[in-house]
Amino acid sequence: MKAVVIASLFILPTGGVVQAKGFHDNISSVFHGTWAPSLAACRDADGVEKLSIDDESVNYYEGNDYLLLGIEFGGAMTKRGGSGSLFNGRFTSRMETNILGEHNIRMEVDDANKNVLYRYPIGEDGEPIASHEVRSVRCTG
Repeated sequence: MKAVVIASLFILPTGGVVQAKGFHDNISSVFHGTWAPSLAACRDADGVEKLSIDDESVNYYEGNDYLLLGIEFGGAMTKRGGSGSLFNGRFTSRMETNILGEHNIRMEVDDANKNVLYRYPIGEDGEPIASHEVRSVRCTG
């Protein structure tokens, strides 16, 4: 009897196929791209100060932060008083094959200026630590 009940949970009455979906939001496309502390750093050939963001990771010159769990939302930004696209993510950091640990990050892009990214560590209370803001500009071309 138990096998019949369990098997029936996987049968769709419409005959369709169930698509697997992640248990978290991917990093929104508004955050995707290459970022640096300044436009001059964007033009730097070695790219030491650049970072790039895609669906599942934040990639640095010598390391990567891989998304473990994330949630996208909109609302009031941490320091600016404006509103924007917000993303809270738990990442595991790796340098080459060494796992450096896990950390929580808030990313924000202002609705009024999509070319500036703000990143904050998230404290134990679940709120971004505004005094640790890291500001980056979008690299174009």
